[in-house]
Amino acid sequence: MKITKHIALAAALVLAGMTAVPIAQADSPQSESSKMTIVYFTRHCEDMPELVNSDPSFTVTFNNCNADGSCCVEALNPLGKVRASALAEWLEAKNITRTLTHVVASHKLRTRQTVEKIALLAGLGGDLDGNGTLDGQDIDQAPGDGVINVPSTPAECDPGWTSSASVRQPQIDYIKTLPLGSRAVVCSHSPVLYPLMQAFGIDTSDPVRFPKDSRGRVSGFNNLWAVELKPVHVGGTVTYQGRLLSHIQLDLDLGVSLIHRDYGLKAGRGSRDDED
Repeated sequence: MKITKHIALAAALVLAGMTAVPIAQADSPQSESSKMTIVYFTRHCEDMPELVNSDPSFTVTFNNCNADGSCCVEALNPLGKVRASALAEWLEAKNITRTLTHVVASHKLRTRQTVEKIALLAGLGGDLDGNGTLDGQDIDQAPGDGVINVPSTPAECDPGWTSSASVRQPQIDYIKTLPLGSRAVVCSHSPVLYPLMQAFGIDTSDPVRFPKDSRGRVSGFNNLWAVELKPVHVGGTVTYQGRLLSHIQLDLDLGVSLIHRDYGLKAGRGSRDDED
């Protein structure tokens, strides 16, 4: 991907002066009991801009496409990298990272890139024994980086590749297996995050706490939801029931039109209707 130099410059300037201002509870949410599980849900940061209806002042080249051209790998763009770094630093400043037991992304590169610094600050990834080789907890897409990919395959644009919406059920199933008392960050996609929370009984109808685009998906890249999961008995089995602890909207809007991708496109080549 090639992006004009003024975008990278803007990203650097934003990084120097970026702040995070919550509109809800700012500090690390406190569960009623240390035995409760807390999950921090967030969307991936800005990735490769769309070719259709994008700002003509930006030049974009898609890379790493599959043979039929139906999929191209979407990595974070310079603005997304700035936001990912700022998010990790904000979580660190709020004393959240060192409480984390799991950092989860999807099989899409942009989600892993969004949370890899969080996993490193949490002590879940990196060269833990100092021998020069990554030896973090995970053994999937990037072994040792501390990020757990759910699902881990197929890699984006590999044979049998799947859309971002396909991660919904695997991530729901994975969250159900989190040990009681876990603290997890789950990074997913705009069509997936609200169904994930709904699966645990969270009402996502409030447009302020759960901002939506015209398709009902997550709007924007600034949102962080802290959800408490409490074990309950349903039909003879134990599962999790969720309660929203806080919605935090971080003041990390970089003011670039390409990050607001609510084009209302019809399905078809170029619309990437299943993505985000």
